[in-house]
Amino acid sequence: MNKRIISLLLAGLTCICALSACNGEGGDATSEPIDESEAISQEEEETMPEYWGNSSYNRYEIANAPEVITSYPTTVTKDSASKYSMSCETEAGKLTITLEERPWGCFNLWRWALTDKQGKVHAIVPGSTDLEYVHVPTTPKGTNVWSGGNHGNEAFLSLDLYNAENGEKLELEIGESVTVNSLHVIEKTKLLWFPDDNNDSIGDYNNKSMTYTDDDVYAEMVRKYTFTGPQIRLNVDYKYVKDVRHSRSYTCMFPVDKKYGLWCELYNNEGELVNTIETLKVGKADYSGKHYDKNVATRARLYGYADPRYQVDVRVTTFEDSLDMGKGDYKTSFWDMNTTCNKLYFTKFSNASPITLKAGTEFHTESFWVFLYVPDATAPEIDKGEKVEEKKPVGELASSGKEYTLSGKLGSGFGNYTADLTDGKYTDTLSYDANWFSFYNQPSLPAEQLNTENGIGYVIVDLGSETDLSFLRAHICNGGTAGINAPFEASVSVSSDGVSFTDVGKLPIDTADDSAIYWSGIECNVKGRYVKFSFTPNGPFVFLNEIEVYKKNA
Repeated sequence: MNKRIISLLLAGLTCICALSACNGEGGDATSEPIDESEAISQEEEETMPEYWGNSSYNRYEIANAPEVITSYPTTVTKDSASKYSMSCETEAGKLTITLEERPWGCFNLWRWALTDKQGKVHAIVPGSTDLEYVHVPTTPKGTNVWSGGNHGNEAFLSLDLYNAENGEKLELEIGESVTVNSLHVIEKTKLLWFPDDNNDSIGDYNNKSMTYTDDDVYAEMVRKYTFTGPQIRLNVDYKYVKDVRHSRSYTCMFPVDKKYGLWCELYNNEGELVNTIETLKVGKADYSGKHYDKNVATRARLYGYADPRYQVDVRVTTFEDSLDMGKGDYKTSFWDMNTTCNKLYFTKFSNASPITLKAGTEFHTESFWVFLYVPDATAPEIDKGEKVEEKKPVGELASSGKEYTLSGKLGSGFGNYTADLTDGKYTDTLSYDANWFSFYNQPSLPAEQLNTENGIGYVIVDLGSETDLSFLRAHICNGGTAGINAPFEASVSVSSDGVSFTDVGKLPIDTADDSAIYWSGIECNVKGRYVKFSFTPNGPFVFLNEIEVYKKNA
């Protein structure tokens, strides 16, 4: 493996490759290899801005990765006391990335959004989980805790902004903006091993008004973000101040909306494709989706079905300090995280065989996230299936006017979408009103704002007595816009007591026509009083306006 140690020259660099990151072109690094034994010169040390601190990062060349952008007009805005926005113009439109304060006081990378040339907003990273490191040390009491990233147990010390070209410190008032060719954000924190007494993976140090002592600190941290247009470079300096028994660590991550990250291509340092992963278009709401792990990869490229031209390239260049040379059991992983999002992980160490890090141990890591616009990119073909054949009902309609119950806490639907599902009325025209009923499922919102349960919306019709059933159907919409898609799955089950249900089967789903409104039904030969229709959203909404249950003719 061709290892390079490249000096970190962050001041006075000129732009030689900025456009390549916006048109998707990649290439080998242009600088000449430096012998591993060659030390960074005193002259190079003196070029470092005083605030930067550590200057030596043991990097590995990653063949065919996007070239490093060293200068690109970047506008930083202080939106509030707890939020900064970094934006730039790209060939695809305006890209905005936020750095936002968490409840415990630390600022984390949060939301990535592209506003295209037509004004449509593409939320590539919706902003619900972390991109930076997460660590799992063992406390002196012998318990494993999460710290860093979105898990708390990290104490904020300071956040400072600098113009990377001249080292000038930037002091912004709320609402004020400034444009620079490269922006440094230096954040200093301390990692803590507070417990997690309620086992929710959020450490008990989770509020910036809380106090801590030196006994609670196991590592001191300096994060050094460099924002350069569509590229973020994050250098992190770790200094352990106590002996720590350490389980698996996540040193770089990327959560992505499935619409913009359904596929993940993984590459090793030589630029060889290690794996191409495709997750479910709609994952599991309970976060039990598959982990595609054990990939020895230092780089990933992510893209989705909404517009495959919008891509994100993520790489870790400090293979030793970031990934422990790939020795851990989990390695690089792509997680089918929930119904709407996937997540990339670069990891080191192992849960099965924790490692002890001695006080004084230091790590110096480097990661890159780059937004790419690839004009000629196309998504892999997705089989849309056949058009649903609308079967004619068999038997006598039994559900008309019958009472029914719904999943969730909102009872009668979400917003204005409150159609009566057993009144015999339905429409073949999509409208955003009470002609339609909507199940609403958005994992980033609190459960009390949804009318799904564990990501599934259901309707239970009470027929009043045990009934021999012959046909079951629902009238649904595949609107193809604003997240209104045919459900990922629709199924029916029956029960005699309303508690224990037996599966009858799945309703056919039509995805061939993006604007289809249709009946989907199945014949059956079962008996029950309660009939349960269950709908798994393919996106945030499922729209329907009628369900029907038919009994056998006398």
